[in-house]
Amino acid sequence: MTTNTMVALKSYTVSGSSTTSVNFDLTTVTGNYTDLRLVINGGITVNGYSYLLSFNGDNNAGHYSQTALIGNGSSATSSRGTNLNVVYLGWSVPAYSDAGSNNFLIDIMNYANTTTYKTFLFRENNNYSGAAGVEADVALWRSTSAITSINLAAGSGYINAGSTFTLYGIANADIGAYATGGIITQDSTYYYHAFGSSGTFTPSRALTADILVVAGGGGAGGSDGGGGGAGGLLAFSSQSLTSGTGYTCTVGGPGAAGTCSSPGFGTNGGQGGNSQFGALTAAVGGGYGGGSNLGGGNGGSGGGGSGGNGGSPTSGQGYAGGTATASPYTISGGGGAGQAGGNATASQSGYGGNGVSTYSSWLSAGGYGVLNPSDGLRYIAGGGGGGGYTGTTAAGAAGLGGGGKGGVTTDFTNGVPNTGGGGGGIGSNTTGTSGAGGSGLIIVRYAK
Repeated sequence: MTTNTMVALKSYTVSGSSTTSVNFDLTTVTGNYTDLRLVINGGITVNGYSYLLSFNGDNNAGHYSQTALIGNGSSATSSRGTNLNVVYLGWSVPAYSDAGSNNFLIDIMNYANTTTYKTFLFRENNNYSGAAGVEADVALWRSTSAITSINLAAGSGYINAGSTFTLYGIANADIGAYATGGIITQDSTYYYHAFGSSGTFTPSRALTADILVVAGGGGAGGSDGGGGGAGGLLAFSSQSLTSGTGYTCTVGGPGAAGTCSSPGFGTNGGQGGNSQFGALTAAVGGGYGGGSNLGGGNGGSGGGGSGGNGGSPTSGQGYAGGTATASPYTISGGGGAGQAGGNATASQSGYGGNGVSTYSSWLSAGGYGVLNPSDGLRYIAGGGGGGGYTGTTAAGAAGLGGGGKGGVTTDFTNGVPNTGGGGGGIGSNTTGTSGAGGSGLIIVRYAK
C-alpha cells in the first residue's frame, strides 16, 4: 500500500528583477490533500532580510508566533516571537539570512481544517559571507479558517530573478502504486518514485521500470575557485524488477566547498558522492573545482580548472570541466550533463556547463530539477560557474540544471539540492568557503 503521497500542485519561477511578492491561490487546488509542503530555492536581493509569510492576506498583529533553533556549525541559539503580524523565514539571525543562497522547506499541517489553529514547520539553510547556517522553526497562525492563499513578500528589496517556488499536496491515501519507497507521484501514464536521499525501492509485483540516477555535484575551489562539475547522469530503460525484492537506492551527497584562509591560497573542492540503484552501474560524483591555480578534478562531469586544466568526465555520464591557462586570475566552469564547462579568458571566468532537459516530464511530476522559464522545461545536473576576480574578471554563470553561479566575493551560490549541480566558485580577493555541490537524485518510473 502507498501512503503519504506527495504531488506537485503549483510552481513559480521569478523571471523579473522587481518582484516583491509571490502568492499561491489554493481555491483552485483539486484533490484530497491533508497537508501542504512549499519548497523555495533562492531569495532576496538585500542581505540580512527574510521572506514574510502570511495566510489569506491576514497581516494582523498577534495572529502569528514562532520559535526558532539556529546553528552555524560552531554555536547554537534559540529565540521566540509572539504577537507577530507575519512569520519571518530566517528572521532570528539576520547575519545568516542571505537570501541569495537560501533554501526553505515549509510544511503546513491540516491546512483545510476549520476547527483548529494552523501549525506549520519550516527549515532553512543558507550561506552568508561564506558562513553556513541552518534554522528550524515551529510556527502558528491563530485562525480556524481554512488556508485559501499563501502569501510571501520580500522583507526588503526584491526577490532574486531565478528563485523557484513549488507547492506540493500531501495525500494520506493509496494511489494504487505497485511499489513502495521514495516520494511517490503520478501523471496520466506513469507512477514515479523519487529518492532525494538513500532508501529502498520494493515492488509489490514484477515490474518493468525506467530508472534515472544522478550523482552528487562537485564542490567549487576556494579562492580563484573553479566551478564544481555536475554529478554523473545515467538512465536505464526497461529494467526487469522482481516482486518483493528490495533494491537499495544510494543517493550521493554534495561535494564539499573549497576553503581559503587568505586571498589567493585556496583548496580544491570535494568530489560529489556516487549514486546507484541496486547493482546497476553507479553514477559518479561530480569532479571538484580547482583552487588557486590548481586543475579541476575528474568525475561524472569534470570540475573547472583554476589556472589549470579542467577535469575529465566519466564516459557517457557528463562533460569535461573548462580550462584556465592564463594564470593567475582565470578560472573556468565545471562541466554539466549536457555541455562542457566554459573556458576562462582574461576578462571572463568560465560558465558552468548546462545540464539536460531530457527528463523534464519525470522531474515535473514531483517538482524536481530547475525550471527554465525560457522554454518551460526542467533541467538537471548543471555545472558550477567559475569565481571572478575583483576589477579584472567577471564571474561565470551557473549551468542550467542546478549549478551554482560563480562569485567575485560572496555572491556565489551552492549547487541546488537533488539536482547533482556543481558548486559556484569564489573569487580571489576573499577568504572563507566557496559553493558546495548539490546532492543527487534517483527516480524510478513504471507504467500504470
